[in-house]
Order: sequence, then C-alpha cells, then structure tokens
Amino acid sequence: MKGCRFEPRSSYLSEHSFSVAISKFRSSTTSLTHGVPQGSVLGPLLFLLYLLPLLHILSSFKGNSYHLYADDIQLYISFKPHEMSKLQLLHTCLDSIKTWMAGSFLQLNEDKTEIIICAPDKLVPKVRHSLGQLASHTKPSVRNLGVTFDPALTLDSHVSSLVRSSFFHLRNIAKLSPILSRSELETVLHTSISSRLDYCNSLFTCLSRTSLNRLQVVQNACARLLTKSSKHTHITPLLLQLHWLPVNFRNHFKILVLVYRALHGQAPSYIGDLSPYTPSRSLRSSDQSLLVVQRTRLKTKGNRSFAAVAPRLWNSLPLSLRSVDSVVFFKKQLKTHLFKLVLYDLLHHSLFILLSPPIPPSSGSTDFPLPCSLSLS
Repeated sequence: MKGCRFEPRSSYLSEHSFSVAISKFRSSTTSLTHGVPQGSVLGPLLFLLYLLPLLHILSSFKGNSYHLYADDIQLYISFKPHEMSKLQLLHTCLDSIKTWMAGSFLQLNEDKTEIIICAPDKLVPKVRHSLGQLASHTKPSVRNLGVTFDPALTLDSHVSSLVRSSFFHLRNIAKLSPILSRSELETVLHTSISSRLDYCNSLFTCLSRTSLNRLQVVQNACARLLTKSSKHTHITPLLLQLHWLPVNFRNHFKILVLVYRALHGQAPSYIGDLSPYTPSRSLRSSDQSLLVVQRTRLKTKGNRSFAAVAPRLWNSLPLSLRSVDSVVFFKKQLKTHLFKLVLYDLLHHSLFILLSPPIPPSSGSTDFPLPCSLSLS
C-alpha cells in the first residue's frame, strides 16, 4: 500500500502524544510510541491484525482447539482417561502464548485465567493433578459471553442466575407499572426480561424440564403483570392472547432459524455441518429437504446436543415451510406454525382433563386428587 491510500493509515499509527488531566491540572505531553487511538473503526481491525501471529501459534498445536473473541482466548482440549499426558500440550501452548505476549508488549492476566474440567467425578482429581500449577485456576463454573457453564453442562447455575436477575428487574418494573401505559409496559418487559430469556437460548436444548419450567415461570409472571391477571389464571390463553410463544417454543424457534441459515450459507461453518438425508434407493423422501439425525449414545447429553436436536426439529416441519426461500418469510411462517402447535397442545390437554374420570383417593386419605392444571406458575 503506497501513496495517498497509505497516508491516512500512517498518520493514524504514528506521531501520537498523550497527557494526563486531573481536575484543572494537566501533565506535560509525552510521545506515544505504541497503541492506537480509541473510538475509531480501525481500532478493532488493527487489533485483529496484531493478533495474527497468536493465531498461527494456536494453530500449530493440533491437539488443542481454540476460540478468540476480542481479547479473550479460550483453549479446549479433549482426551480419554488414559491420555492424561495430553495436558502437557496445554502447558506448552500457554508457555508459547506467554512468550509471544512478552515480545508484543502484552501480558497474560493470570488473575482472570479460569479452567473448567468436564469429566466424571472420579477422574477430576487425576486431571487436577496433571494440570500442576494450573489446578489453582479451576472453577466450579465459568462465564462465557454471558452464559455460565458448569462441569456437567446442565446450565443449572446459568438458569438460577437468569431467574434471580429477571425477578429482580420484574419487581422494579411492577412498581412502575401504575404510571406506564400497556404498550410502554410491554416494551419495558421485552427489553428487560424477554431479551434475557432469549439470549443464547439455542443452548437451552440441554436444559432439564425443571429448568425450563423455572424459565417459563418468569415469562408467566411477565404475562400476568402486563394483563393484570391473578396468579390463578391459566397462563396458556394469556400467552396466546399476547401472541407470545412459550419458552420451550422460543428455543425451538431460535434453533430452526439457525438451521435455515446454515442450510442457506448464512451461518458459521461449525453450525453448517448438517448432512442432508439421502436414501440409498429412490424414495418419496428424497426431495423432502430432510436432514440426517445423528445417532447418540447418551440420552441425557447426546440427544440434547444441537447436532441431534436441530435435525429432529427441522424434519418435523411441513415441507412447505422447509421449502421457503426467504428467511423473513420463514420466520413469519415458522412462528405461525409454532403457535398452531401451542394451540393444539392446549386443546389436547383440555380435552384430556374434561374426559378423564375422577380418580378415587387412596385408602386412608381424606384428600381428593386435583385435576391437572395447564398453568406452569
């Protein structure tokens, strides 16, 4: 790059000066030999270019996987119980990172270094012993882009934190509800609560039914606050009235949109590894836009992974919906389809309750069984 194209970038990177100002006092000006001014669109781009050598270092360790987000570095290593020696590769990789940072005017913040071990409980002590000095950085949970992960990958700690913070904001919003119009209150609820429930909810395929119900209780409280309904009001008609999908269906909505984008080249490559279903002989399902559902060994973990859940949800859609050629129309029709499923579940369960004969109480008991309620609160 030469001439007039290079001059703006050259002035951006050289001949800088800075001073420190406190109240009315200002220090003398000193030249700045490293770094770039903050607040410019070139800053993030130049920072990524500055980190290119680090990417080459990380890529040289074939046994490690990594993710980079701004100045955060995440290293992953997987191994079998008899391959504890692979952890030495992690030590070597960290030493190489420290060496490069020392020569690039950077420093690894060891106080913010966290390690999480995802392994059976009986193997955790062996892994900690193999980690050596790094064992002091192991944590019971780590936060990754706003999501709290635990060793069992159940996201229970994340759900607890999410429910706690949501109800904290919900109590404050309830105090303001008398002075807000309904449209304003709905906007505040979507901004403060719904956005939290929807954040990274494509990961919620691993949640247990108990955790999903806890999130549903938060949405139920929002609906009752907005409609000024009592806590005994059935929640499903309220959600249909507000045109709100229940939490579980919102998760399915996000996953299916990701699958659609992946199949149309609008998603990262690690999401796009979805195999189209191709039968061994000519069948009617050959042109149905189906996906291969991967076989899994563990129902509690493998069946709840994105690679297993996403194809199952996609294959359950009608062909007319799978064949939509626009993501905007796909979202609209998908939401309509999911609302039909919610309405079907409501009618099915209501019919079951009406047709079910009363169950006599057990001997010695004076309590009569109550009918099943549709409310999740």
